[in-house]
Amino acid sequence: MAIVSKPDRENKHTLYDVPEEVLAQYSIPADKLAQMFPKKEEHSREEAIAVATAAKSGGDSEVQAYSGQDICYAWECDGYGNCVYVWWYC
Repeated sequence: MAIVSKPDRENKHTLYDVPEEVLAQYSIPADKLAQMFPKKEEHSREEAIAVATAAKSGGDSEVQAYSGQDICYAWECDGYGNCVYVWWYC
């Protein structure tokens, strides 16, 4: 079984327990991954898959930070199917 998560825009995650044989049906080819999640020099908040809200120490937030900058997350993939989960201040 694979545990798959899906965050929404409020960064609330839903977890799914998916059998491997079902999950294999949804495998994405390497060339399509590169189209869906291209590498970029700059990212915007709108293209983030999830946003972790930041607050200064002692604040009420998801991430404790030295500044009030939120952290955004997204996938980046090359044409060989190599993907990484990247983050940036947004």
